Amino acid sequence: MRPLAPILAALIAPLLVVLALQQDQRHNEHRLSEVAGEIAGRNVSVHCPGMLKRLVDISPNAGTVYFDGNGEPADFTELDEDTCSTLDDFAEGDTGASDQLKVARALHVLAHESSHLAGIRDEAAADCYGLQRTEFAAESLGANAPDARRLAVFALEERQVTAPADYRSSECRNGGELDLDSGSDVWP
Repeated sequence: MRPLAPILAALIAPLLVVLALQQDQRHNEHRLSEVAGEIAGRNVSVHCPGMLKRLVDISPNAGTVYFDGNGEPADFTELDEDTCSTLDDFAEGDTGASDQLKVARALHVLAHESSHLAGIRDEAAADCYGLQRTEFAAESLGANAPDARRLAVFALEERQVTAPADYRSSECRNGGELDLDSGSDVWP
């Protein structure tokens, strides 16, 4: 029986690693689902790709929400591996100053897709609402107020350069029609 112990250990060790990774993924999905649900105003889920999907995922989208034939959003969003792992690292305190732009993008993706989960189908509106909720997402995942504000501004500045035309609106500005808090001078 003793000669089998090393073989069993060699088989069990990778299984334990896989189980630990899955547990970490579920914890991250739950944490992100809480934030998405607050933004969407309803109970929703965030799905991150598992190990197998990571190997075959070739989608250019950082996040996706599906709408049915009646224009109703699904109850979940799918985020890509980079977004999920960046948000996990951020929430765990494992990001630094050199990661701020990447973190700002990931927070904005979460907030943008959460806006779709709230029923906003228009990409320009979802992008604008997402920019305005990036600060909330950052604070919800553990950032202090000044850092959350800075990340929201990074996201805004980056989107002003990178957003495709159909993700832009001239009403996405302080006091514009897409301003979620028109009584405030704070933007986004």
